Amino acid sequence: MSASMELYRVAYVSNATRALGRQELDSLLATSRRNNERDGISGLLVYDAGAFMQVFEGPTEAIESLVRRIEHDPRHTSIVFLSAGPIEQRYFEGWGMDMANLDRVDDTTHDTLREYMRSNHVSDRATVFRALRLFCEEHARQG
Repeated sequence: MSASMELYRVAYVSNATRALGRQELDSLLATSRRNNERDGISGLLVYDAGAFMQVFEGPTEAIESLVRRIEHDPRHTSIVFLSAGPIEQRYFEGWGMDMANLDRVDDTTHDTLREYMRSNHVSDRATVFRALRLFCEEHARQG
């Protein structure tokens, strides 16, 4: 496989610079889906009370370009990368980009994920990534 065809996955948490309403989140999702389809990227964006958590995967060059855009996106601050590296296969195959808004979930199932997202303090990246993967698995089953 050539370097341009290698797959790469990135996961991060960040704070929104301001609270985003449903219409803004829907617009963000539509733009992400369009761009990701163009670039061969798949993934999931989670939003909760002004915090983002996202995991995305795709061709290495496309992922590197997306990371640069995210780092310069004025809607984000305090970006903490949880995981980044090459992968053998996609976890989000067929998901151009999906989004989950934890603001709309009333149960306590994802309190660990909420805590990490809201605290903006990630002391154990592996634990956060496991919580994100569990959430993704559940989200995929429901979706």
